[in-house]
Amino acid sequence: MYIYLHMKKNIYLISFLIFASGILLSSPSFAVKHVVSVGNFFFNPSSLNVNVGDTIRWVWSAGTHTTTSDPGGIPVGAASWDAPITSSQTSFEYKVTVAGSYSYVCTPHAPGMAGTFTAAASSPTLSVTPSNRNVPASSGFTTFTVSSNSSWTTSCNAGWCTVTSGGAGNGTINADYTANTSVSQRIATVTVMVSGLPSQTVTVTQAGAAATLSVGPPNQNVAASSGSTTFNVTSNTSWTSSSNASWCTATPSGSGNGIITANYSTNATNVIRTATINVTVSGLPVQSVTVTQAASTVGMNEHNLAELQVYPNPTKGSFRIKAASLKDQMLGVSITDMTGKTILTRTCSGNDEYQFDISGETPGLYFIRINTGMNTQVRRIVLSE
Repeated sequence: MYIYLHMKKNIYLISFLIFASGILLSSPSFAVKHVVSVGNFFFNPSSLNVNVGDTIRWVWSAGTHTTTSDPGGIPVGAASWDAPITSSQTSFEYKVTVAGSYSYVCTPHAPGMAGTFTAAASSPTLSVTPSNRNVPASSGFTTFTVSSNSSWTTSCNAGWCTVTSGGAGNGTINADYTANTSVSQRIATVTVMVSGLPSQTVTVTQAGAAATLSVGPPNQNVAASSGSTTFNVTSNTSWTSSSNASWCTATPSGSGNGIITANYSTNATNVIRTATINVTVSGLPVQSVTVTQAASTVGMNEHNLAELQVYPNPTKGSFRIKAASLKDQMLGVSITDMTGKTILTRTCSGNDEYQFDISGETPGLYFIRINTGMNTQVRRIVLSE
């Protein structure tokens, strides 16, 4: 008799503790699991108010019973259940996924042993972390953590960054990004949305690439006559270019891949000349290419067309061109220095001789180009001090 009373007292104590736990765990402020004690002819508590996402846990305390959903007594879309609650199978859990009213029974002891619970739809929640991910210029992926009790969708405002389209409940957003070939940093904004809540945004900040510069070919050989040639620039940033020769000008600047056009004047001398074009990107070594222009081959034999004579040579500045047999022809005369710079041009006709003066120029070698209309002759003259 003593043993029986002692066991019965223990069963009541266990039932009370389970019942108390059910009350505490059913508090909506901090619990999502509700415990129902299953004893002889009772579910305790027999009714509950829960939220969608909560779990009901039936725990055996005495007897042989079941927890079985009442046909027609659960909301449309909710899963039915039928589980034994016995000394050998002492518990069963059911996660609530659909809002509404539920009724259930113990099959051997129905309809007297029955219970109910009402599930309310939870307010939607959404949290996305971290607010930003810093990533390198190379391609790759990063992740964001989503905490939610609802379905969510995502979008990204940058074509170089693609993200997981959406999910339900807690989850992860994968953000895949392509390589950034520009030196400038770029930012992609990822927007996460849950119906009924303000959207949340996070960002992927990708570093800029290191500056690059390549110019080619290293040299362009060109003819003595005026014209233009080009060089190819491969770069991911802004660049500038300059020529060290007055007879050759280059495209002054550009950005990214581009072309440098080098325009050059006629080389009236019998000397090959070279212009160097320097291409510059901030933070990188200067790259140089060259334009090599051939010497003039027109009229370099001063014994041809003997009627064209230049004297005195050398001169201190004043000299004459004698063209007695060509006085009825129009002569185009241009004088250039060693760099190809034109210092004087003049049209002559109707005389046997024509006088010129270059005394204001620097002493040195000059070239006189005489166009007769039929051919061109080049004469050299030395300006002495």
